[in-house]
Amino acid sequence: MPGWRLGAPLLLFLAAFGIDGTNSFLYLLKQTSGGALDQIPNLYIPNNTLRLFTGSGMGIALASILYPAFNQSAWKDPDPERALSWRKLGSLIGIILLIDLAVLTEHPIILYPIAILSVLGVLALLILVFSMVWLLIMRQENEFASLSQMWLPFLAGTTLAFLMISAIDLLRFSLTGTWGAFPMG
Repeated sequence: MPGWRLGAPLLLFLAAFGIDGTNSFLYLLKQTSGGALDQIPNLYIPNNTLRLFTGSGMGIALASILYPAFNQSAWKDPDPERALSWRKLGSLIGIILLIDLAVLTEHPIILYPIAILSVLGVLALLILVFSMVWLLIMRQENEFASLSQMWLPFLAGTTLAFLMISAIDLLRFSLTGTWGAFPMG
C-alpha cells in the first residue's frame, strides 16, 4: 500500500473528487427541479474541465489502492516493494495530465481511442474488483504464482462485472424507457 506520505496526495485527489462531485450534483438538482431546491448553495458553477481533472485524480488514487490490494490477495509470494513511489506517482500524474490536455482539444482522432480505452479501463477495474471478491469468497487468497493460474477467478470476475453492468442497464431502461441517453421532452 502507498503509506501515509504517498497517501496524502491520494487523499487530496479523493477529497477534490468528492467536493467537485457533490457541488456538481447539487447544481444539477437546482437546475432540474424548482422550489425549495433553488436555495441549495453551490461553491462554484461546475464545468467539465474540472470534472475531468478531479475524475483523473480519483482514478490515480483508486488504481494506487486496488493494484497493491490485488497483488496482496492473489499471489503466493507478493513483491514486498511498494507499488507506488514518488517518482511513479509523478509519472502517473504527468501522463494523466497530458491525456487530459489531449481530451480538452476535443479532436475526434484523440477522443475516440481515449473513449475506448476509458471503457476498457472501467471494465478492467470491475473485473479486478470482482476477481478479488471471488478470491475472498472461495478462500483462495495468496494461492497463485502466475496469471495463467488465475483463469477461474478472472472468468468469475468478468461474469460478475457483466452481470452488474446488465443489471444497471436494465434498471436504467425500466426508469427511462430507453437504452440510450435520457429521453428529451
